[in-house]
Amino acid sequence: MSSTPRTILVTGSNQGLGMHTVHKLAATPNVLVFMASRKLAAAEEALAKFASEIDTSSSVVPVQLDITDATSIKNAHAFIAKYLQEKSLPGLDVLINNAACAGTFEAQEIYSVNLIGTFFLTEAIRPLLRNGGAIINMSSTLGSLAAHTQRPHPPLYPAYSSSKAALNALTLQWAIQEEEKKSGIRVVSICPGACARDGLGQKLTDRD
Repeated sequence: MSSTPRTILVTGSNQGLGMHTVHKLAATPNVLVFMASRKLAAAEEALAKFASEIDTSSSVVPVQLDITDATSIKNAHAFIAKYLQEKSLPGLDVLINNAACAGTFEAQEIYSVNLIGTFFLTEAIRPLLRNGGAIINMSSTLGSLAAHTQRPHPPLYPAYSSSKAALNALTLQWAIQEEEKKSGIRVVSICPGACARDGLGQKLTDRD
């Protein structure tokens, strides 16, 4: 086994899909996961729920990160870069853009998180990614243009669906950029399917 851990940043990971992702990643050997959350205390509280299940060769580091706040993005970048340097690690292997909101949130906030915040966070973190790594964007079938041409069509959530469609377009743009750079960095959108949003299967009451 390599002595260098696989390094992963997961945004919006204090609950729901993000928390579950960190939980499962940290349960595998030789992984370092940066667990990003708008509120540091929320990440620490979530981490406590599965701390005993973290593999002995792996670790989870909570990070304060609000992807809609430029200062927060800058500070998170600095924190992660410093942590990697102190641990003599060459960079990040994977960025998982999970932070999102939907439901009763206003369209402006949905776009601010799902699209604009994800764009600026990815642009900021990209220099930390190692060649051969990956950017994974958490998308949705609701963001599929083709799906909406079918009848019956998927449920209509104009702001959320269009924000995810735009995220899919960004995925393609970033993938082409990395292809032309010959970085070996893969950029993909994935759809996790229907799932409970809270880490314990409870209703989501706050945006990731």
